[in-house]
Amino acid sequence: MRRLTALLTVLVVLLLAGCGFQLRGVGVLPAPLQQLQITGLSSGDPLYRELERGLNAQGATVVPGTQASAVLRFRDFESGRRVVSVGRDGRVNEYELFLRFTYEVAGINDEFELEPVSLNLSRDYQFDAEQILSRDVQESTLQEAMRRDAVQLIMLRLRTAQF
Repeated sequence: MRRLTALLTVLVVLLLAGCGFQLRGVGVLPAPLQQLQITGLSSGDPLYRELERGLNAQGATVVPGTQASAVLRFRDFESGRRVVSVGRDGRVNEYELFLRFTYEVAGINDEFELEPVSLNLSRDYQFDAEQILSRDVQESTLQEAMRRDAVQLIMLRLRTAQF
């Protein structure tokens, strides 16, 4: 019985490895992206900090422009909240949080350039006027989740970039 279990485990691992499956966060960025400068976001921005963590997990580092081999540029950054639905009494029932931006990657001396990509992430949540404190917690949790998702999408694109 143990042999069968061990054999099945090995078989599953081989099948997953054979189809290209990787755990999230596993992998290394291509060599030209190992030393990145980030522009368009302040270093205190939560997205910048999340991106820095994601890059470090991929074996890359965020460096000043003089040391960078590539630049990750952010533009048209917009985030906020808008009303999605209103009840019969005129009170807000549901909000949508959104995060939008465009980013592009280029080599310092224009050796390469990846096409600009626009990301548009959003999350809806039910609003209850009687639970104001929980609304703030819910909003910050959803914003954090959107930032994590954005960083994962950026990392996926950077990992699969062809030079």
